[in-house]
Amino acid sequence: MIRLLLLILLLPCSAAAQGSFGGGPSEPADTDAKGARRAFLIGVNDYADAGFAPLRFARHDAEELGSVLEDPRYGGFASVEVLTSGDLSALGIMKALDAWQKTLAPEDFAFLYFSGHGTRQVDEGKRSRVFLAAADTRRDDPLQTALPLQSIQEFLETLPAGRRALVIDACFTGDGKVDSGDADRASKAVLDEELPFSERHREKEAQLFATTFGRPALEQEELEHGVYTAHLIHALTERFDDADLNGDLVVSVAEAHDYARDRTLDGTREVQIPMAFYKVVGREVLILSGDPGSRRRVEAALVSAYDGPQQGLAFFVDGEEKGAFPRTVLVDPGPHIIEFRTKKGAVVDRGRFTFKKEGRYSVSTMRDHLNGGRHLLGVGYAHTWMPGAAFQSDEVPWAAGFRLSYGLRFPSRVPFVRRLGLVVDAVVGFFPSFDSSLDGVDASPMTTLFDIGIGPVLRLDLPYLLLSLQPRFALVNLFREEAVQPYLNWTFGSIGGNFAFGVRPINRLSIQVVYTASLYDVPLQNPKAVDGDQDNDGDVDRAVELSHRAALVVEIGF
Repeated sequence: MIRLLLLILLLPCSAAAQGSFGGGPSEPADTDAKGARRAFLIGVNDYADAGFAPLRFARHDAEELGSVLEDPRYGGFASVEVLTSGDLSALGIMKALDAWQKTLAPEDFAFLYFSGHGTRQVDEGKRSRVFLAAADTRRDDPLQTALPLQSIQEFLETLPAGRRALVIDACFTGDGKVDSGDADRASKAVLDEELPFSERHREKEAQLFATTFGRPALEQEELEHGVYTAHLIHALTERFDDADLNGDLVVSVAEAHDYARDRTLDGTREVQIPMAFYKVVGREVLILSGDPGSRRRVEAALVSAYDGPQQGLAFFVDGEEKGAFPRTVLVDPGPHIIEFRTKKGAVVDRGRFTFKKEGRYSVSTMRDHLNGGRHLLGVGYAHTWMPGAAFQSDEVPWAAGFRLSYGLRFPSRVPFVRRLGLVVDAVVGFFPSFDSSLDGVDASPMTTLFDIGIGPVLRLDLPYLLLSLQPRFALVNLFREEAVQPYLNWTFGSIGGNFAFGVRPINRLSIQVVYTASLYDVPLQNPKAVDGDQDNDGDVDRAVELSHRAALVVEIGF
């Protein structure tokens, strides 16, 4: 029944708000000073089901954080609603959320917070579903009595506010939030499973979690809070200057999370590992503390990553370590030599990168940039030499033409895999007429070469140089201006390879010399075949022939 009612409440909101986040133009840089900031906080201490131990500080988490957000000295939010008493059932919470969402406007910043127990259910296929526990949630039946986390995420997406943040201080191990005194016991039950809830997040939307799925969320008596929430509050108040990474006089969602995450890791000996789903696009617009209208402009650039593929990578600028992701890192504007390294110190990516004043950069985009881009488009001049016997010519036939190529790089945290990719290239060449070496055979006609090849590529991108090696499989067509014996139109396959050497004046641009060698086996390439020689089995002799191609190519990465 509860599940049905949740869907009834959520679906109308979804229908009203879907489509408001298209690929439209970005908001002006001062958007964070427009609209109202509104918060809704939930804290559940007590549960009807004895399977959930009473919590000591969940209510205090919501109330204290709400006071900070409302305080004009810190958050200065226009409105803050705190739900810690009264109807804390699943249905009651959703009714309250439904009423709150009606107060939001498109330019608002909506902040939603929950502190309490979380739980999980494992189905017959050993797949987990995770829930937030309301006061009336039954531990043996969360599907019908709890708040599905996925439904909360969908509710967040449908809010009419243009900026949104969700913060969850709960764990989903199945045991619920625990006291820090039980941290060692809880750490032994850590799960190693994929996230059973969506990592999807939209632009200008952050989802912060006090702990990673499968790990405990802890309460600590000395802090009188959940550990993560305590440090989040500190970031917005007494430790504001430490949390304000770039010194712009406001603390953003990313800065607050980074501060709280680092202190939570230290305070729990990495038993509790907070996580975030968030992508900084342009100027940070999710402000939790400080006056957005008095925000100071700073020259420093910010580098951020909160997505899975970048987890654990250490960032170095001119040989100095700036920190490991997920987090946001401050970098002085200007050109630098940067590196991304694994936890074991292996260099994943290295190269030159120029940071602009007030620039915002994602790690995934930067790594693609260092490697020339994810998508590579090349164009240039190509000169092809074919075996003379293929044309029955005393001299080696040659064709001038052009070469087009498209390459796709493979994304990965593994250094070797990031050097791999797939390349498709097409060559068009024009052979002039050549005299035949055979008596009674006219000169070969004008011939057009069409050559389409594909194959994996191994690239080595250095700060100023490029080397690559590609096995190549191709389909070749020689189209004659006059298709008469022995110069018929000719289609055949070939195998070979591309070998490229180039210079890189900038990361996304390279000038390359590409040498292509191709092997093929066709009757007309062997002089014996022309004379009709046969082997002992009566078959016409064939010989593997080699063609050559040199190309001068300009390649641009995207």
